[in-house]
Amino acid sequence: MRLLPWLSPLLACPRCRAGLLLGEEALCPACGAHYPWRGGLLDLRAYGERPHLRLVNALPPVAHFYDHWRARSTALLSGGRLSFAQELDRMRAWLLPAGPPFLDVGTGTGVYREALGEEAVGLDPSLAFLRVAQRKRPGAYLLGHGERLPFRDGVFGGVAVGPTWNEFQDPRMAALEARRVLRPGGRLFGLLLLGPGSGLGLWRPREEEILGPPGGGGLSVPGGAVGAAGPPPGRGRMR
Repeated sequence: MRLLPWLSPLLACPRCRAGLLLGEEALCPACGAHYPWRGGLLDLRAYGERPHLRLVNALPPVAHFYDHWRARSTALLSGGRLSFAQELDRMRAWLLPAGPPFLDVGTGTGVYREALGEEAVGLDPSLAFLRVAQRKRPGAYLLGHGERLPFRDGVFGGVAVGPTWNEFQDPRMAALEARRVLRPGGRLFGLLLLGPGSGLGLWRPREEEILGPPGGGGLSVPGGAVGAAGPPPGRGRMR
């Protein structure tokens, strides 16, 4: 079990952010944490998930059919004002000029990660989803949480966060973590479903909350970088 050569130097303990020793498992010499391999994936999970999402996303049938939903969800949730292809085009147009490597937080089945090229790593807490990603879109994947990213400071040119923004237990912490792992001049792309509306146990922020940017992470937002993706309720914000 090996990681791609460009990825290994980027890793850090998600608990204390010290460097990791990689072997049959990953070991943090600073805090003593151990991280095993599961199904060929390094398990760097160190936070938590909303209970109902953790249960649903662990089901292999949900992961298997997710691409069918994902290809249609952008248009459905935006009232037809944004297609999935347009979403991907916006994400690539915003992040690619920043240069690799890239991080896709909440990668699911790896759609964003694949679109960002070979020097992109997908992070997700669901083993079921990452198994589908490995099969359909081979590349670099890790088990982990957005609220405790298992990477060193300032190592990514771009970070992408799709609909996972609504699923974080702590969106502010996730925003701070995204800022931490971005290098100077790095870029963040995010997709959110705004309130009001049925939350279904998810985070549904108001527009004024999100213009901060997400969670008050201290990232600058250039003019024109925020755009509406649908009528209320159920709008998306591209960042």
